[in-house]
Amino acid sequence: MKFFNNKVNLILGLCLLAAIPLHAQYSLLKSADREFDAFNFIKAIELYQRAYETKPDIRTAERLAESYYNIRNYREAETWYARLANHDEAKIAHVLMYGHVLRNNSKFREAKAQYQRVALKAEGIITPQELEVLYASCDSAIVWVENPVKSVEIRNHRAVNSPQADFGATKGPDGFYFASDRFDGADQPDVIYGWTGNPYLSMYRFKDNAVSKIDARWGDGANHFGPATFSNKRNEVYFAVTRKLTREERRNAGKDVTVNIEIFSNTLDAANWGENATPFRYNNATKWSVGDPFLSVSGDTLYFVSDMPDGHGGTDIYYVVRQADGSWGDAVNMGAGVNTSGNERFPSIDDKGDFYFSSDGHLGMGGLDVYRLTRNGSATRAVNLGFPFNSPYDDFSIRFDKELEGYMASNRSGGQGADDIYWFNLNKVVQIDLEGGVYNEKTKLPVTGARVALTPVGNEADVVVVHAGADGKFKFNLAENTDYTLTAEQTGFRPFTPLSFSTKGLDSSTTLKRDIYLAPVEVREVVVLRNIYFDFDKADIRPDAALELDKIAAFLNSDPSARIELSAHADSRGSHDYNMKLTQRRADSAVEYLVQKGISRDRLVAKGYGFTKLANHCAKGVKCTEEEHQWNRRVEFFVIGN
Repeated sequence: MKFFNNKVNLILGLCLLAAIPLHAQYSLLKSADREFDAFNFIKAIELYQRAYETKPDIRTAERLAESYYNIRNYREAETWYARLANHDEAKIAHVLMYGHVLRNNSKFREAKAQYQRVALKAEGIITPQELEVLYASCDSAIVWVENPVKSVEIRNHRAVNSPQADFGATKGPDGFYFASDRFDGADQPDVIYGWTGNPYLSMYRFKDNAVSKIDARWGDGANHFGPATFSNKRNEVYFAVTRKLTREERRNAGKDVTVNIEIFSNTLDAANWGENATPFRYNNATKWSVGDPFLSVSGDTLYFVSDMPDGHGGTDIYYVVRQADGSWGDAVNMGAGVNTSGNERFPSIDDKGDFYFSSDGHLGMGGLDVYRLTRNGSATRAVNLGFPFNSPYDDFSIRFDKELEGYMASNRSGGQGADDIYWFNLNKVVQIDLEGGVYNEKTKLPVTGARVALTPVGNEADVVVVHAGADGKFKFNLAENTDYTLTAEQTGFRPFTPLSFSTKGLDSSTTLKRDIYLAPVEVREVVVLRNIYFDFDKADIRPDAALELDKIAAFLNSDPSARIELSAHADSRGSHDYNMKLTQRRADSAVEYLVQKGISRDRLVAKGYGFTKLANHCAKGVKCTEEEHQWNRRVEFFVIGN
């Protein structure tokens, strides 16, 4: 969720100049920068992409990475941050963000390797304590995915969701209500929010299996309205909005004003909740945001989120208690048991009185995760609800409509659009598991660390990935009435034809068994390891390279008779003799790493080839991009006997 950072979009248009190379490139980047600075990321991406295709450079790649991350397109963000993080001029901030997007894309081991790179070159952008949380989060996420919470059931509420963002579902006076930035009809609205390229948020109601827009609005429509919280007992609705500032507010705020979120309230029977609404005591649109309101059942306590000064960092959760005269008392920060240096969002309470919220600062899978606050003696701690309730993406706005059941939102893969609303049950009864192992087809020995993917047929984007353990074993939690395909891959083995199976007709808890046998590569068959990178002019094994070498170790352990040559290659820059020596040192380093992992030295041959075996046209004297040169800086191996 990015609605805490909304700037007024003053861009009235832009002029794209045609192709006079230097001038056109400058104009294109200038236009792209204006859109980026105005938070119009959809338009900025289009312009930066055109500029990069004309002339690749680090700054444009950086802006593309940031723009894709801000609109939460984590797959594209990974592509661009990978280019930045593995460039010779990589900044430590690029490496950190690369770790974040790898985590968002379920690549937890790879993410941890990038965080370890950050630790080696820390420049004050993150504390050792915060790094420890990130390490632990990667480790925990792997465990959670491999050992899903068996009592949780979660389903996409497809009757409600649109291709745009839908979230904040909560019980109201007549049906349940939610916020959305969907397009309502065939005609595109006059006002578009540049950050998302969609309309501004509005409130909607789901009743009798139909969705209708609520006549709740603010100003001319160029404002976000929602989500909301209700108190039937007090006949009240509280909601989050953005609004245009008054002339006096603009004058006092200065030139670069940010329009912050506010909370207002009205009676439930008001014709339009936005008219004659009452401002919340802590509104301050030019200084900080207040949002994500949640009223207790009695209506006597209001929880909200704010980035006001003196918090723990990011956005914190606060509460206020209603006074005898009906006004709200002083705001109370919920403290370190809830709030972190990250962002805490969307407070909620279930029917038993347990407190829930979302955060990206506690031990989590990635993005926002949902937590329950539990008490241990006099201390409280936030407990992650685990997988599959949480995902590597953003999971938030949990609301209950009955004991242990309710609605939450997520932009996880497999949804209908951006943020989708999901129904959940925290007390699922039927449990279907899949267990198996990955083995070398030739030796029948386990293949450690193999990437095993489980994919629901017809919902291929909702793939779940685990890595086989030291014994080759893996385990998945399955949904009812679903067809699946199962596949596995590991360095040194040939592609595997997917296995198919189904849970249809299974109405009681059971465990299915499926084993996978991978065929090893043939003698002299070359395997290119393009994910093994070295820092410029160095032969040290980086944490991310170590992950790839671990896969070679797994291959060799699965076939104790196999012998391999491990070769290193360089790009054509530099002298022949220097590159021969550098690549030999790199090959030797890779072999030494494998020896330390328990592989016998007499099974390994290290060979540096310099730039004698280029993989593309970038010979000495040929003008190539940094990425084209990097294609030649690679490590390969092939089986030389068994």
